[in-house]
Amino acid sequence: MKTYFLHKNENSKELILFFGGFASHFSHFKHLSSKKNVLMCYDYEDFNLTLNLNSFEKITLIAFSMGVCVANKLLRNVNFYSKIKLKIAINGSNLGIDKKLGIHPRVFLKTIKKFSLENFKKTLFKEEINLAKDFVFKQEKELKKELENLWNFANKEQESFLLWDKIYASKNDEIFPTSALENSFKTLDFIDAPHFLFFHFNAWDAF
Repeated sequence: MKTYFLHKNENSKELILFFGGFASHFSHFKHLSSKKNVLMCYDYEDFNLTLNLNSFEKITLIAFSMGVCVANKLLRNVNFYSKIKLKIAINGSNLGIDKKLGIHPRVFLKTIKKFSLENFKKTLFKEEINLAKDFVFKQEKELKKELENLWNFANKEQESFLLWDKIYASKNDEIFPTSALENSFKTLDFIDAPHFLFFHFNAWDAF
């Protein structure tokens, strides 16, 4: 796993800790402004999380897609958990891969087997794909390996731990089933957007 500061603001003691989804890269989120510090976790080639967040007094957790599942598993025993005051999930669930509470295992395995980066982009962005023309993606072979890593990670000791304060769901999501979110959470805030809904916001604080 990699980390990257999307924003560094020395005058702020607040941090937005963001877990990206599968294939996420920091170039995908540069249009979002913030007066706080924003640290992104991404590139799930492994799940080693080592963060020193002692300098921050308040943390807002935001997780996207499979990043919701990753955060649910990795934040259980971190020493900064008490500093997390707000948790926001976007188009993802704690289990990630599940017949009722996530992407159906059969669908996920089919995606691994027949993965195409171009097809994935079309499904991720839909009619907004031109806005993503400068986004960075890993090579198709590497992304397929990341999918395999997420499959193995999500299927180990599945348990729902994190309680989310706010959940966003895209009306036009063709990657993460709306039914899985409805089965996982009591209240959803729907956005008229594809799976990647970040073009509908201009600042992290807007979430």
